[in-house]
Amino acid sequence: GAAMATVSPRHVFGIKADVKENICYLDEQTVLYPAGSNVVIYNIEQKTQKFIAGTEKSEGCTAIAVSPNRKYVAVAERAPEGEKALLSVYDLHTLKKRKNLPTATTEITSREIVCMAFSPDSKGLLTQGGSPDWTLVYWLWERAKVGASAKTGTQQGAAVYQCSFNPVDNSVVCVTGDGICRFMRINESTLKPLPGAMGKREPQGYLCHAWMSEDRVVVATDTGELLLLEAGELKAALSAAPADGASIDSIVAYSKGFVCGADGGVIYVFEKSEDKEYYKRAKSFRIENNAVKIKNLAVSPSEEQLVCTLANCQVYVLTLSNTDILKADEMNFELLLQAFHSTAVTGLDTCLRKPLVATCGTDKSVRIWNYMDKSTDLFKVFTEEVYSISFHPSGLHVLAGFSDKLRLMNLLMDDIRPYKEFAIKACRECRFSNGGQAFAAVNGNTIQIYSTYTCENIGNLRGHNGKVKSIYWTADDSRLVSAGMDGAVYEWQLKDFKRVSENVLKSCAYSCAVCTTDARSIFAVGSDAKLKEISDSNIAKDLDTGVVLTQIVLSQSGRMLFA
Repeated sequence: GAAMATVSPRHVFGIKADVKENICYLDEQTVLYPAGSNVVIYNIEQKTQKFIAGTEKSEGCTAIAVSPNRKYVAVAERAPEGEKALLSVYDLHTLKKRKNLPTATTEITSREIVCMAFSPDSKGLLTQGGSPDWTLVYWLWERAKVGASAKTGTQQGAAVYQCSFNPVDNSVVCVTGDGICRFMRINESTLKPLPGAMGKREPQGYLCHAWMSEDRVVVATDTGELLLLEAGELKAALSAAPADGASIDSIVAYSKGFVCGADGGVIYVFEKSEDKEYYKRAKSFRIENNAVKIKNLAVSPSEEQLVCTLANCQVYVLTLSNTDILKADEMNFELLLQAFHSTAVTGLDTCLRKPLVATCGTDKSVRIWNYMDKSTDLFKVFTEEVYSISFHPSGLHVLAGFSDKLRLMNLLMDDIRPYKEFAIKACRECRFSNGGQAFAAVNGNTIQIYSTYTCENIGNLRGHNGKVKSIYWTADDSRLVSAGMDGAVYEWQLKDFKRVSENVLKSCAYSCAVCTTDARSIFAVGSDAKLKEISDSNIAKDLDTGVVLTQIVLSQSGRMLFA
């Protein structure tokens, strides 16, 4: 048979924020971060991306670690229900998988790994499993062999947030979590606890830590305190720590001291000091309009740049080498790529005549992306959530379904400006006709047709007994195909707004229906996991797809169907 066409990503807009160590520098120009189900390797100067694809059955990446020699990346993914966490090591030069680590043979029972770290010589890999068992495993990863394992949690199943290696000693590790701060030594095939830790101090949530030297560790807490441990023993609580109740979720060491990121979008720069304070707070900087947790920090190899990832999926860069001259009350951060959606994307449409894509989301934003020069052309945050979007073929207007109203908006040089409002609440399906002279919008079980230029309601299509989930204009705009939760696929004639064909299968809630350019066949998918071809009101073919398909799109040639 003919070779199957495969789809591979060309560019990804966005980052997965809930991944441990979700940004790393590979060199001065290259960063690595997770987005969707891929790991992206991004060249900052050339704006190019390479990808390491996720494992097919996984539910997304949970932790990443890059080896100190910058040759390998370990990727942990959440396993499907009833299976153990997935763990792979990839070669960063070839982007090929080097090893699958067999978590099934270990004491890990969790579906996910929450944190990982490579040993200083890049030969060992430490992986911290999640709940319920919180198992820490030391791998001799090149041989895919378990070197040692131990339970790091407490009896109460307290969470562990970070594990790390001593920067010089391949056999000493540190683990911090809720009320947990432990040092261990890898000894033959066991992880032996080392004496020391917090002494008589009341246990806290120890969210992150960083090694300053081979015997010095700074641990950050959920109330913004910074604790200095030396040779495993609590030496001091740093008096210069913010300790203002805002949690410190990320910390990174560099040659002058360390940098930590606190809730509220604040970065603190600490430098070593000779006196009894150990470290003094040199500067603090706020990322304007981003009062959220700073999840991860990374310093470029030359220590020129500091990159930070935020809980709201934004990525900012600060020139670390200039911190002496930067003013604390100014916005000193720049976006690494562009602003991303911070929550679920609810709608997407492409423009017919320009290389643009419009998206909207529950973060109340509408964004216009340019897929040729891989940039954001426009974006605007509104006061309501947005559930659907359609791009006018001219590229000058968008239609968006907000929670309170449907709005027709004009795209200006620097603004997305509402032009006309329509009384349809939370419209989840709207679509311009192919010529752009009209648009259709779903209002409950009814489809309303409007003229784009006079904005009048020129007709209504009534007949569905359940929510309409899909509307599709035929190539010449003379008809419209709709499908709904009621199991009906209807075809409507728009000169008199009458139904011309129908196929009802009550057992299937349809989510999408499209038709061929000659309007002879309709393809539809729904809750019964079958792809159907409907012609002349009858199901001509149905194909069992094995999984529920929610959306389908037919290529211009009509020879490729994507689902």
